[in-house]
Amino acid sequence: MGLQDKNILLGVTGSISAYKACDLVQRLKDEGAHVRVIMTASAAKLVHPNTFAALTASRVPVDGWSGTESGAMDHIDLARWADIYLIAPCTAHTLGELAGGLTGSLLSLIYLVYGGNVYIAPAMNSVMLNAPAVQRNLRTLRDKGDIILPTGEGILACGEEGHGKLLDTAHIIAYLKTHRALKPVPALKDKRVLISLGHTREKWDDVRFLSNRSSGKTGLALARAFHLAGAKVQVIAGVTDEPVTPGFMATRVESSADFQREMLERQAGSDVVIMAAAIADFVPAQTHAGKQKDSKSLARLDLRPFPNILLELGKRKTADQILVGFALETADAIKHAEAKMQERNCDLMVVNNPVPGGNGSAVGTGFGEARVSAALLNGKSGGALAEWDKDELAAAVVAEVGVLLSHRSI
Repeated sequence: MGLQDKNILLGVTGSISAYKACDLVQRLKDEGAHVRVIMTASAAKLVHPNTFAALTASRVPVDGWSGTESGAMDHIDLARWADIYLIAPCTAHTLGELAGGLTGSLLSLIYLVYGGNVYIAPAMNSVMLNAPAVQRNLRTLRDKGDIILPTGEGILACGEEGHGKLLDTAHIIAYLKTHRALKPVPALKDKRVLISLGHTREKWDDVRFLSNRSSGKTGLALARAFHLAGAKVQVIAGVTDEPVTPGFMATRVESSADFQREMLERQAGSDVVIMAAAIADFVPAQTHAGKQKDSKSLARLDLRPFPNILLELGKRKTADQILVGFALETADAIKHAEAKMQERNCDLMVVNNPVPGGNGSAVGTGFGEARVSAALLNGKSGGALAEWDKDELAAAVVAEVGVLLSHRSI
């Protein structure tokens, strides 16, 4: 479930990061959405409303009186027009208005009228973000059902370093798409979910390595989905095509041995373990310091098999733990994945064929793409490969895990 043809109302407040909302408008349009913008008076001092009017080809109201001379009632009309209400950036002041039910701006007026849950992307100094009043307001909005997006980390506008940056545009859109594919999963609230994602690099010498083509996009979609479902997500991330999304704890690794160490160490403290990383089956039998000379005369490269981490996790799995495996197959996918699922003691297996055209998958699926040819196997009913958006696949995994957790709590 993407953003194509969705009506998105973007509320922009008076954060210095308001200029980033210009790029957000364009990227939302690139996703096929129809975008309109409203602004607070403070935001209009930072970015002129005409800028957003040019980007959206629509009038940009700044206060509750805008358009009233012609009989317009923006706080009613825009609330009914919007399929999605996104506030980005959202200042501490606006958070207080929303949490308190105040109507100091057109933005907060629309918030009271809007019938759905609102997406809120805070942006402020770390000290402000951590202030008890702000944290209380965030909890109030979250408890109401609003979706509070995480903040980024780095150098803030004041020159200090810490949390509080407006989430990057690409990550805001990713969270929107992931959440829209999700259904409520109460069983996941505060569950500890450990996810491996990305691919490995196996050193041969200090210049060259063996690797594979996994992008990590499915694993990142899983991490976002479980985070949005209320789980406490911990990610072990190898090499990925895009940055790891803020919102969960992330540990960066590179080799299969790194993945093995981190996953086995953290398994016991997890309710759900998901092995989505593309781990090397074979690694160089010998590694070399510096750059190996005369590589053109190398007749052969000796490899040794690496232990199967999912198999090790399956042997250590406790009765109350959920284990989710991934199987990449290009022939007889379901048959081979079902065998792996049983052998590795998995509760759920995601099998995918990343080759465009393989098993009926279309061009535009697989490595690095937004879609994948995959099936979910739960050991009870057979499956068949089908095309999924990776956010939709992540949502389906979340739903299946939620069912498994619910059954174990009975």
